[in-house]
Amino acid sequence: MAEQELPIVITAIADAQIEGFVASGLFAQGWSVVFRALDRASLMKYISANSEIAKSALLLYTPELPGLEPDTCLEISRMVKQSIGFSNNLERFPGYAGLYEIPKDVTELVSLVRGSIRSPLIRQSSPSQNSTRRAQVVAIGSAGSGVGCTTVAINIAMELSVLEKSTLLIDANFRAPSVAILLSLRNLQSDEGWRNVAPQLSISEITQLRSNGIDELMTRAIDNFDQIIIDLGSISGLSNRLTDQRWTSKMTTWSCDNADELWIISKPDLLGSHRLDQVLPLLEKTTMRAKLGFLLNMKSQGKKGENEEARFLASITPLRPRSMRVIARDSRSVQASEEARSTLIEVNERSSLRRSLSKIASEISS
Repeated sequence: MAEQELPIVITAIADAQIEGFVASGLFAQGWSVVFRALDRASLMKYISANSEIAKSALLLYTPELPGLEPDTCLEISRMVKQSIGFSNNLERFPGYAGLYEIPKDVTELVSLVRGSIRSPLIRQSSPSQNSTRRAQVVAIGSAGSGVGCTTVAINIAMELSVLEKSTLLIDANFRAPSVAILLSLRNLQSDEGWRNVAPQLSISEITQLRSNGIDELMTRAIDNFDQIIIDLGSISGLSNRLTDQRWTSKMTTWSCDNADELWIISKPDLLGSHRLDQVLPLLEKTTMRAKLGFLLNMKSQGKKGENEEARFLASITPLRPRSMRVIARDSRSVQASEEARSTLIEVNERSSLRRSLSKIASEISS
């Protein structure tokens, strides 16, 4: 599938304060605001003179814009890629389709716009906005390659299932899906929804074909499971991935907007530290609902390990994450589980790595 260009925005919002909030909020997230209409006439003039730009633009409007009527709004919506309306008095404007209440903050604004771009034909409340939802959702991303993201995801999911929590593990690593390989699961891609692989544990893999139904899949999963663990793989280029419509970005976007936590895993070697330093500025400027957590994997023993941990904590503390965890290196256990195509608890339940992941699972399930 061809890559999509980053979205551009046209605003047609009557209230200058609200327009400034919307334009600046989206600009900070990577959107380009190309025109800010003051009334219907200026909006139509710009669209008519820049039809090619308008065809790829997202129009954000309020029905209070001078001169705007329902039939005109419908006409304009056909000239742009997509339109979203905002109003704090929805009952006053019954003729305008697709109106939403004005977002209260940038997080709500960005989540709404991302969700509308991702699923423009589906208008539904975000699962994250439902305070009574059943599942707790943790998405796990890596700051670089070979940091153990999938190993952590698989074994956290297994530990949660052992704690009698019905758990769904989702392989959303589009670059290198590995869960099925590491657990010797055949034809996982062809399964509808998810496959039950152990008591209280099910697994699903996101493919290009399945990506169009991510919102529906996650809504169902949240109603059916206590815990959902999502393996995102690398989150490099996070800001750009959250502003496009490629299938490879959909699960990352959903996770940032709807997960309870987004964990970033790194390792303490030279490349691992460098990759983490590259990711941190992206996270600092990216608005998301998910709370950040960090995990340093493969920490060395002794004084070297103490220095690695100190550097890791110094790097991530300015972002004020919800959680900061460190796991010591245990290459032997990882190798044994890979050779057995199994989880740590099944290979060596007394290993240090297994005990560390069991403790983390207990913390997030309590």
